Amino acid sequence: METAQSIINDALQAILVQASEQPIQAVDFQTARKYLNRMMATFDAEGISLGYTVINLPTDLVTIPDGAIEGVIFNLAVRLLPTYDMPLTNELNINARESKAAMRNLAVVILPTSFPCTLPIGSGNEGYNNFGSDHFYPCAEDELLTESGGSILLETNT
Repeated sequence: METAQSIINDALQAILVQASEQPIQAVDFQTARKYLNRMMATFDAEGISLGYTVINLPTDLVTIPDGAIEGVIFNLAVRLLPTYDMPLTNELNINARESKAAMRNLAVVILPTSFPCTLPIGSGNEGYNNFGSDHFYPCAEDELLTESGGSILLETNT
């Protein structure tokens, strides 16, 4: 896992504010920390939930998947540009956009759809020489469907 200091250092280096051998100034860290916490809260509101916890110290661990680190760095760099009066380069813009799409892919999980037993199968989907009356999807007996697509089995005698 990456630390807050390494993420912020890489973002500042991406916009050429921080040299690789210099320590981060306290004021730069505090500014970038605020922007990072706000950005991750915005991503969470947009549906890109990566398990981020708010950081306060340079040694705090950034609790997101490794595949999202680059996206956080590039998008933080873009957010910090106006603070340092730096222009947005085309390369940084493309990297931020593409890495945000990768973060969205990490965060969004598409579950399989389960069809209710009141939904007709449709014309021509019954099978060849099938003279049965199965024109609806099968009912799941004694279970309740949840909002997330799974099911909960009912206890007996309920």
